[in-house]
Amino acid sequence: MRKRLVTLASALALAVGALTASSGSAVAGADAPAAPPGATVRSAVPDAATDAQAPEIPADNLMAHLREFQGIADANGGNRAHGRPGFKASADYVKGRLDAAGFTTTLQPFTYRNATGWNVVAEWPHGNPDDVVFAGAHLDGVPEGPGINDNGSGSAAVLETALAVSRADLRPEKRLRFAWWGAEELGLIGSRHYADGLGQAELDKIDVYLNFDMVGQKDTTRWGVYSHTPSVGKVFKDYFAARDIGTFDIKWDGSSDHSSFTRHGVPVSGLGSADDPCYHSACDDIDNVGPRAMGIAANAIAHTVWELAGEGGTPARDFSVSVDPSAGSTDPGGSTTATVGTATTAGDAQRVSLTAGGLPEGATASFEPESLTSGESSVLTVATTAGTPPGTYPVTVTATGEHVTRSTTYTLTVRGSAPKGCEDAETVKSGSLTSGSSAYQPDGGYFRTTVTGAFEACLDGPDNADYDLYLQKWSGAGWTTVARGTTPAADEKLTYTGGAG
Repeated sequence: MRKRLVTLASALALAVGALTASSGSAVAGADAPAAPPGATVRSAVPDAATDAQAPEIPADNLMAHLREFQGIADANGGNRAHGRPGFKASADYVKGRLDAAGFTTTLQPFTYRNATGWNVVAEWPHGNPDDVVFAGAHLDGVPEGPGINDNGSGSAAVLETALAVSRADLRPEKRLRFAWWGAEELGLIGSRHYADGLGQAELDKIDVYLNFDMVGQKDTTRWGVYSHTPSVGKVFKDYFAARDIGTFDIKWDGSSDHSSFTRHGVPVSGLGSADDPCYHSACDDIDNVGPRAMGIAANAIAHTVWELAGEGGTPARDFSVSVDPSAGSTDPGGSTTATVGTATTAGDAQRVSLTAGGLPEGATASFEPESLTSGESSVLTVATTAGTPPGTYPVTVTATGEHVTRSTTYTLTVRGSAPKGCEDAETVKSGSLTSGSSAYQPDGGYFRTTVTGAFEACLDGPDNADYDLYLQKWSGAGWTTVARGTTPAADEKLTYTGGAG
């Protein structure tokens, strides 16, 4: 559940070649809009930062959970909404993974609108039970679609953070609790049922509740940080700043599950992302999320949970991973290589498996060898095809060990130029956008067509910028994205085959 956030914005020129079946709208913009600032409502949680380092969470793990949620929706009427079989199947999947990982897990039932809903609550059986760090996300979606960004993304990120705690056999100072809420989309029903039923003594044990809602839309480049508890928000912001990733303050009071805790005076924080073109729609499916966005969000979550967990979080066996050189370039159809090095940093050496994510279309990565012992090295080869789009891509190299997972980034540049201009365009629209914002085409006009066929839209953006282009179609009740150009470049081009209307 989330509010659409759209702002204005710096110079670009939009050229459109004969847009498009039943009235359409070209949407151009940088990847994420701004949001209004929030205000502090309670004093900060006491500092609990340690030297413990969270293990890197592989994006592939997160996408595997999201594919499970998509499959559940596909098998259950296309959604995972409260009172529908897709929600219960989602809850059973989450509980099964947590049970196998050693959590104390419960399904808490509640009734709303004559249907039974469930909260999944899991506690890691270590740490002081009187000092709880609590992370949660709503598991339900709306009946209109599978709900993969809203909120399979938050659910998958919290689940994989919990599983990382288990894999590391973490022994934190504080007790870690995780939850997946039911019926959030109907008014925060599940989380409110849980929080209202705790009693003041149990509420007082919660140092902070962290909420994660809509964190993985694939075009996200900046994340919203809940502004309620500045000391916790700073942990998130420092993590993003160290990686040159932008943030903005959000509150979203009344529209997600943290509000069930603020009404009882519990400090809260968390993450959310920007506007989603598939919000509460059938297109909020597996294609609406991406491994890059999911990896960034989930690792920020894990980092913050580790920091707040307190002393004792350092794994007994650990290793590091690096790539040398850290960047490479090739023409489309070519390849580039680098050496992946590992080193044992704590305890005994362990077996490590190597994978890569975040590759551009048509590119593949291979390792020789794919599995090694920490302290050894491997050769990474990234191969492209003639159709791989030019651009610069951060490729995540993930090393999965027996007890922890680490990752590093290899920057791949595919030489060439992105699509430039739309020569002989039938219609040209010009205007301005600010970096970090999104808007409908600058002059507010839309396009109608009297012909059927292939239509093309192009965007001329300023140099050294990353703008994206979306084509949206009016259905009579709302806008649906039917084509997009989202390369990491200033200029974009898309095509769409449609009919008159």
